[in-house]
Amino acid sequence: MKSFTPQETIRALNLLLDIEQHVSGLKYLKELVGNIAKTFEAKVVLVGHAITPENDSVQTDVVWLDDDFSDNFIYRLKDTPCEDVFSGKRVCVYPDDVAGKFPQDKLLEELGVKSYIGAPMLGGNGDLLGVIALMDDKPVEDAAFFTAIVEFLAVRIGLELKRNYMEEELKRQVVERTSELEESNKELTTALAEIKTLRGIIPICAACKSIRDDQGFWQQVESYVTEHTDASFTHGYCPKCVEKIYGDLDCMKK
Repeated sequence: MKSFTPQETIRALNLLLDIEQHVSGLKYLKELVGNIAKTFEAKVVLVGHAITPENDSVQTDVVWLDDDFSDNFIYRLKDTPCEDVFSGKRVCVYPDDVAGKFPQDKLLEELGVKSYIGAPMLGGNGDLLGVIALMDDKPVEDAAFFTAIVEFLAVRIGLELKRNYMEEELKRQVVERTSELEESNKELTTALAEIKTLRGIIPICAACKSIRDDQGFWQQVESYVTEHTDASFTHGYCPKCVEKIYGDLDCMKK
């Protein structure tokens, strides 16, 4: 990656941040990563976050490879230059022969990468959100310049990434809560459908205890209650009725 004059630096920063104001979240990150790759002619640009709780692997959020965006992937931090970024929480620069310094990182060799610049993305309380890394198949000519640029970009991307995570978590909570409310509503609707109540004044015969319905017909208590509720009846005799009907028959009393 070549060095930039002061005038070129100002022009480069303007190009990097030339993103419509209404764009946010991962869409913003994608546009910014594309601008970074094109402005600095970097072969690889990636933004990723550590997979918790172990923080031993990175899940990429946006990847630029060669001349276009590429699919996201997961890679282990051990024996990679990104491991230094996560462990030290600082900008790491390998101007040349980075693949030779990390022979276990086969991806560097496969991509033909020679130079690497990585910076941590930190939250407001200093917690580590992720990493931004620029890699190229050419050496870095001005390490100090790119250190300052990547550190600046890490702060900007970190803020956007944190906002995106917060929005995603809020959406998840809303979906979860909505699902709970819908389930509770279904249960309540089912319960209300199963409940039938008798309300108001019920006209009942003082002699035979029949009940007059809304159409003026007289029904036995059992029929009326069964029709207007979910209750059902089973019949038997109380002790007084047994004595009244069967008199002194000992077998019936028992």
